[in-house]
Amino acid sequence: MRERKEPKGFKHWNDTHFIAPDRVKVYYNLHKECLSVVDTRTGRLYCHSHRIELKDAKFHVNENGRQKVLREKRKNVHAYVIGKLVHEGEHLPYSWEKVDAYSGLASPDCVELDGQFFKKVWGCDCRNEGEFSFCENCIPESGKEFKGATYNPYKYKTFVNESTKRPVLESPRVVLRDRTALGPLYSVYYTQKKKLAWNAGLKYTHKQLREEKV
Repeated sequence: MRERKEPKGFKHWNDTHFIAPDRVKVYYNLHKECLSVVDTRTGRLYCHSHRIELKDAKFHVNENGRQKVLREKRKNVHAYVIGKLVHEGEHLPYSWEKVDAYSGLASPDCVELDGQFFKKVWGCDCRNEGEFSFCENCIPESGKEFKGATYNPYKYKTFVNESTKRPVLESPRVVLRDRTALGPLYSVYYTQKKKLAWNAGLKYTHKQLREEKV
C-alpha cells in the first residue's frame, strides 16, 4: 500500500481512548483535508479518516450554513452524513493469517511479530496490476450497486446523484472518501434502497382473486 503522510493533528482511530460510537456524523474537514468522524451522542470527535463506511445513513445540509456560503463566498462545514459506523479505513486486498514458524520462515509473504508468524492472504487478483489497482473485492464502492453522489452549495440544496442530479436523502449503505483514498473518482458513494412491489406481502394478488375466486 502507499505511504501517506498524515496532516498535523490527524487523530487515527487507534489513538482514541473510548469505544467506537454506534452512530456517527461524518463531514469533510476543510483544514486537514480528510474526514472527521464525530459521535452523535456526545458530540466528541472520534477520529479522522480517509475512508468511512456507514449503514442506514441520512444526508444532511444545514440551510443556514449554505446561505452563509452564498453570502460570503467562503466554505464552511454545513453538509454531512449521519449513520451507523461499519468500517473505518481503506479496504485492503489482503488479510493476515497466523501460521506456524516453519511456514513463516519458508514463505516470502510472511512477517514476524513478537515471535509469531503471519502470512499475507490475498483476497483478489488486482494486486498483479500495480500499486494503484483496485477491484470490487477490495474496494466495494467500485461495484455496480454503488452510485456516485455530490454536493455543491451554489447549485443544490441537498446532496444529489452525480448523473441524474436527483436529491439523495438517505441510503442503506454509504461510503465517504477523501481525495487520497485508493479507488474510484467520486468522494461519496451510496446504494439505493430496494423498491418493493406494490403487492409485496399480500397472500394473493387481485388477478389471482379474480381468476381463482379464492
